[in-house]
Amino acid sequence: MISHATGGKESFSGKRVAISGSGNVAQYAALKVLELGGTVVSLSDSQGAIIATSDKGFQADTIHEIAALKLKRQQLSILGKNDGFKYIEGERPWKHCGNVDVALPSATQNEVSGEEAKALVAAGCKFIAEGSNMGCSQDAIDAFEEHRKANKGAEGIWYGPGKAANAGGVAVSGLEMAQNSQRLSWTREEVDAKLKDIMKNCFDNCLSTAQEYVPVKQGELPSLVAGANIAGFRKVAAAMHDQGDWF
Repeated sequence: MISHATGGKESFSGKRVAISGSGNVAQYAALKVLELGGTVVSLSDSQGAIIATSDKGFQADTIHEIAALKLKRQQLSILGKNDGFKYIEGERPWKHCGNVDVALPSATQNEVSGEEAKALVAAGCKFIAEGSNMGCSQDAIDAFEEHRKANKGAEGIWYGPGKAANAGGVAVSGLEMAQNSQRLSWTREEVDAKLKDIMKNCFDNCLSTAQEYVPVKQGELPSLVAGANIAGFRKVAAAMHDQGDWF
């Protein structure tokens, strides 16, 4: 998303990234952001949000500490007592992170409201991709799409819906089944490389489908939510046709 929107000029490197949740999706999203050179500025749990107050954000050792807390069923409020972090009880992170470039909702359904979406836009967020299922409310999606249409290129916020953006979990399950059936064992690096190819193809499919079916003004980024919806429908329809279930 970032590379395409900026003509290859930008990547995750140097980006401030707000993440919600603290389970597997959020933890590995945070570690991947660090690997790509970004700064993680928030995580959350069911009781509140934890915000990094220092420029270095969350480091890998802190994320591993959070993983240990989750195994013990403890709350992130424990980390809020440490220097460099503050815990805000009863809140989600979106209004409390300061300036951000990327938002990755990775906790639960409808975790970004219309009001919070507008707060992210005001904070300078340009890219949002759902790690959770239906993480953004319809009001939030409408706010993001309205901003995309009103601005050219990377000046508008670009929203990646969960039906495409969080397909990686199911994809890795498929890779596990492939290994099992072939009696193979791939390294972590091999799995990561295969997953990267799958997700790139997923993005390219959403992008090309949107470009084919949804007209946009000159300079306007295509709607990834429309592209994902149409591409998903076409895939199901094609499968039904192949199986003879056609009417």
